[in-house]
Amino acid sequence: MTHMIQKEDLFDAVICDEEESILEVSRILRDTMRRELIVLSKEKMPLGVISTIDINNRVVSEEKDPKNLSAKDIMTKNICVVELGETYDLAFEKLCELKTNSIPVVEKGKLCGLLSINNIWNAKMREENNES
Repeated sequence: MTHMIQKEDLFDAVICDEEESILEVSRILRDTMRRELIVLSKEKMPLGVISTIDINNRVVSEEKDPKNLSAKDIMTKNICVVELGETYDLAFEKLCELKTNSIPVVEKGKLCGLLSINNIWNAKMREENNES
């Protein structure tokens, strides 16, 4: 598939600042009904990801106070991203390697949104239908 990732292909990422308290992070996740969010630097560059499982395993089960921890304290660092304009094939390969359903998309290092495996699958189906 030669489809290139474009901004209209993406959906909005739930985000927080690296200094945000884990209590606030958990409220953001609750209010948006999402399972993970992207932690951004002040320059809007993705630094990490925090999932509800991270909060459970790194805060609750360790009996740590979520008011006294920040996003940067528990986030998973060095996250994999794809650049706007990369191919869907590359994004799909990375999603398979990571065993995840979505991947952050950046342009010049700044977060644009998320690309889901569903977006890729739907594009593949459209492409196959157009070929027949």
